Amino acid sequence: MPWVVSVIPAWVGNYVGLPFIEKGRDRSGVDCWGLLRRIYSERYCIELPSYADDYQSTADSESIRALILGGLGPWREIQAGQEHEGDGILLRIKGQPWHVGVVVAPGWMLHSAKGMNSVRDQYDGPAWHRRVLGFYRHEAMA
Repeated sequence: MPWVVSVIPAWVGNYVGLPFIEKGRDRSGVDCWGLLRRIYSERYCIELPSYADDYQSTADSESIRALILGGLGPWREIQAGQEHEGDGILLRIKGQPWHVGVVVAPGWMLHSAKGMNSVRDQYDGPAWHRRVLGFYRHEAMA
């Protein structure tokens, strides 16, 4: 449905197509946290920790899980249906909290994953809706 894409804000285009790079934290390449971190810095003037030295690679599920669960302090869980542009979305991969994205419009997120450039995707669509663990709003955006 091409008309659905029209609800996505124009700024999102600045972040679509960034290459995936393990521990990437700048526009030359990002992993999922690197993309969220870049958007928060450039769009919302919120500086998030890098965590790049705290895990081996995006395959390091134990370290990533610990970082996610240990880093929720400034993030407040938002009830599904109450999420809005800029909220973080936590997703399950292989049964674990292992992936993040940024809500850009109702039902839509921006994310980056190994093997693909950053992309907008439907978090309520068939590929992701069963993987959504929750939505989180940073305290600086409350």
